[in-house]
Amino acid sequence: MRVSPRATAVLVLALGAGAALRVGVEVAVRRAEKAVARRIVAEAARRGLTARVGRVTISPERLAVRVEGLSVERPGTASLELGWATARFGLAGHGLLGRWRTLETGEGRLTAPGGVEAGLRPWLFRVDAASARDVTLQRPERADTIRLRAEGGALELTLREVRVSDLARVRRAGRLVGDPGRVSGLLRIAPVAGGGLAFEVNVRTRGLRIATAAESGDVGEELLGPPTDVVAAASGTLFPDARFLDLACGRLEAEELRATGTLVAAAAPEDLWLDLSFEVERLDLARLLATSGLELPAGATDLGSAAATAEVTGRMRDPSSIEVTERLDFRRPAVALPALEKLKGPFVHEAHGADGTVCRVLVGPASPDFVPLADVPPLFVRALLLSEDANFRGHPGIDLTEIPVAMAINWVRGTRARGASTITQQLAKNLFLSREKSYGRKLQEAALALLLDSTLGKDRILEIYLNVIEWGPGVFGLGAASRHYFGKEPAALSPKEMAFLVALIPGPIKYQRSIASGTPTRGFASLVTGVLARLRSVDALSETEYEQARAEPVVLPWTPRAEPPPAEPAAEPGPDAPEGPEPEPPALPTPAAPGGGDAPPGLS
Repeated sequence: MRVSPRATAVLVLALGAGAALRVGVEVAVRRAEKAVARRIVAEAARRGLTARVGRVTISPERLAVRVEGLSVERPGTASLELGWATARFGLAGHGLLGRWRTLETGEGRLTAPGGVEAGLRPWLFRVDAASARDVTLQRPERADTIRLRAEGGALELTLREVRVSDLARVRRAGRLVGDPGRVSGLLRIAPVAGGGLAFEVNVRTRGLRIATAAESGDVGEELLGPPTDVVAAASGTLFPDARFLDLACGRLEAEELRATGTLVAAAAPEDLWLDLSFEVERLDLARLLATSGLELPAGATDLGSAAATAEVTGRMRDPSSIEVTERLDFRRPAVALPALEKLKGPFVHEAHGADGTVCRVLVGPASPDFVPLADVPPLFVRALLLSEDANFRGHPGIDLTEIPVAMAINWVRGTRARGASTITQQLAKNLFLSREKSYGRKLQEAALALLLDSTLGKDRILEIYLNVIEWGPGVFGLGAASRHYFGKEPAALSPKEMAFLVALIPGPIKYQRSIASGTPTRGFASLVTGVLARLRSVDALSETEYEQARAEPVVLPWTPRAEPPPAEPAAEPGPDAPEGPEPEPPALPTPAAPGGGDAPPGLS
């Protein structure tokens, strides 16, 4: 078949036009991709955020836009990193959002202040966008729905049966917080005069579970406490530019808890002023412990209940300005737990050291290491309480006044320099709980402290505490510690030696490096002096006794002996000098280390 020159020319022109059109489309698509990336960055900047986009890909044939390597950050507060996100559109609908059909995302990470981090999981949502102001997301074949609606300047977020753990895993300082369960409710934000935002939150979660142990990796179901239902509501006003918050009303209800509160807070560079008031109407300990994952004894349905009110005001930058007014009432159970009752007499405690050692400690007169409270020097008890729990005799096991003060001190120092656990809480941890840190365990610790205090009384708690706590590798109890460090009984300790042992309590393993040479380092010596200063501040030591204790050297059994000074060269004997060599000075005895070695256990 012969093709005419005219037909050939038309074909060539058509192919050329098609190629040109394709090139034009590709150029237009590349420009659109760059425009989308610029728009994301610009919109973020308009809202005070810093955004970065790795790559934008537009697929005309699939009607899809894919964004890769997206990061959004508000400097110094929060950030979002997303591996990729793909939006697909249809042909029907009004406007671009009206044609939006699905939203799919890859893994990502959301970070917030206070070490809070959410690991985002891959999402796939079906999108129903009636308009740019009304967007509904729903996962295919799932009941959960997220609706975002804007009207009259207000923004409204509605959740229905949203399974949060399917979307993200929330951790704080690398530790799982828990599983919020299925969340339904409403969050509404609306502008108010003066640049503020009025907010209203009303949510209900079904199946909330609290993490009961700390793990750095994925947390299995067995590490979460049993589920409970929670209702939470809050309303107030936030002024972001002024960094001012007025929480007019907050409410929290669960099977084991009912509480309300208010908060006014103002933030300044490196400071925070707050005025907090809350009331816990009811706290059921049996349900609380069950929720936190602690296995209760068979038939233990009544462990008592607590009610509390507190008001806190002051500046975090100035711990001395913090004022706390509180009241805590505890109703003890009708029948004490057998596990606590047995602590009234001799018992064997399996002590787990911070270095992994396990030691069986007999708490009773049959043990040569047991020290009855009556045999503990009163000055030692005073030093212990001043350093670890100044209000020990006045609280029912937990001390609400200590918590905000400890938080403020840690705020100022930028580290966890001070804890808020009472001696009773420390004992509860030693006797019944693991060393793992979690939100569930802190609840258990507080609840058990209330039970211990109401069952045993102050003197027995103090006696058990002094005979089971760790003072070094394999060293448990005051009697063993006194002999290990000073080769004497507690009654014979000097004020400086008492202060030394009290200063060791917060870090009996950590501080071993500070005393390994036999002479405490300057840092640990300042801790010892601090204990003495507290005793002086309450006149437990006179000024003379205080100065003498400060000057007294700490001599541990493995302190190197002082070397005698080198002998002076012998002078030429004069006519009146006696004949014969100078007598040698007597050799100084070398103190033996515990166990017959050159250094104490754990220090070599």
